[in-house]
Amino acid sequence: MKQICFNFVEIFEQVMSAIRSNINITPYGGVVPVLKKIKELGIPQVIRSVLGVRKKQAKYGYEDIFIAWILTSLCGGLRLDHISKLKKKLDIIPNLKIPSHDTLGLVFKKLATETKVKRGITKIGKGQITYSEYNINEKLNEMLVKVTKRMGILTQGKKYTLHIDSTLIETNCFDAKYSYSTVNGFNPMICLIDDLPIYISMRNGNVAPQFEITKCLKDCLDLLDKHKIQIGTIISDSAGYNADFIKLINDRHINFLIRPKVNLKTERVQDALNNYSEWTRTEIRTSNSIWDCEVGDIPFSIHGSDIKYRLITTKAPRVETIKKNETDEERIDRENKEAKMNDLRERKLVKFSLVFGLYPPKGKPFEGYEYKFFLTNDHSITPKEVIESYHKRGGEERRFDWMKNDFGWALPSFMRMNQNTVFMIAAALANNVFRGVVKIFKKEIPQLRLTARLREFIYEFITVACSYMDGVYTFYSTDIAFEKIA
Repeated sequence: MKQICFNFVEIFEQVMSAIRSNINITPYGGVVPVLKKIKELGIPQVIRSVLGVRKKQAKYGYEDIFIAWILTSLCGGLRLDHISKLKKKLDIIPNLKIPSHDTLGLVFKKLATETKVKRGITKIGKGQITYSEYNINEKLNEMLVKVTKRMGILTQGKKYTLHIDSTLIETNCFDAKYSYSTVNGFNPMICLIDDLPIYISMRNGNVAPQFEITKCLKDCLDLLDKHKIQIGTIISDSAGYNADFIKLINDRHINFLIRPKVNLKTERVQDALNNYSEWTRTEIRTSNSIWDCEVGDIPFSIHGSDIKYRLITTKAPRVETIKKNETDEERIDRENKEAKMNDLRERKLVKFSLVFGLYPPKGKPFEGYEYKFFLTNDHSITPKEVIESYHKRGGEERRFDWMKNDFGWALPSFMRMNQNTVFMIAAALANNVFRGVVKIFKKEIPQLRLTARLREFIYEFITVACSYMDGVYTFYSTDIAFEKIA
């Protein structure tokens, strides 16, 4: 204990001595090794290779702009004007170019591409003319993939699972329109690998989730192929349940897992369910529920294709059916499961008390049963594994939440949609660099967690007092050996 107190006093005296000596100190000393690693990996060169070089009279290159925003994000900045505050606190780092927020915003605006409009007609009712606005920034998406690969978190020779999904960003920006959920905002389509957004196609809030999903996936796969990143499986919700989307995946010999919209009223679906007899009783656990159900593996084709896919189907009796047909022993078993789920809910081990088959979700009944469907072309995994794999996509919603809260997706910086595409990709770039440096520094600093949120990383790593004098960085009051990595 005396030794600890002595060390604390010694560190405090060092800091106070530095302050009295008028030595500049930054409170964000963790930026120093991050910046060093970014330069060692050649990230500035990667950015220049995609975006080129700005005019000779420009004080800041594209690499300066994006690296400055990455550092701002890693220090907790969410808005463009936060970069001005960071500039004052990082002025001890030699040769670090941090622009003003005006310059940052101006460059982001100039990198925006044209917003496109597609005219369509609704299929519901009398048919109304619709105008769907979307924006794709090919250069910035390529920069995002190249930098992510250079950080070492996407590698050749490994097959990844790609999730494609849209997320609603609520905002009152000038361009934003009311969405299908009656909220003003944007509705971008995002492709993710693990915690990494690697392709962003911006769409306005009134655009349906399935709009141009096949084109978005094709452009993303083409980009990944160009940089030799392999995809083994693609997972999508019902937005991906269309013939063109599935054909694209099949033609590229990639596995898919889709939650299809299957209409129980159609004759071919009813025939498929009635004629299938190899149901298997099982219990499936997800993060939210326990399903006591029967599982089937039904050959199924979609319209316009003769290929037979696997329609993994869960079948569970409705509550009325259970109570009507159950024995006393089955009633006791059901009540025990209900009590078990209620206990898990009260201990917050599940989000809600749902036993599929006991408390089925809303849906159209078919002979007293509730059904859930999962379509796949992967014949190497069991039906239970298919269902569990799909339900892992709940993690993608959490990743959207991280991007919105940690990296500013929830706070679009511009009034125009195409300019906010640039901002979203810049934020995704910051996230992917963050994930890369955590993986790299984990080897030297065991206390870093690979799954850490940004605020934990800022607390553990970024916020440390640091001074620079005579070519030497000195770090104060920290148990991390920054000298080894800085």
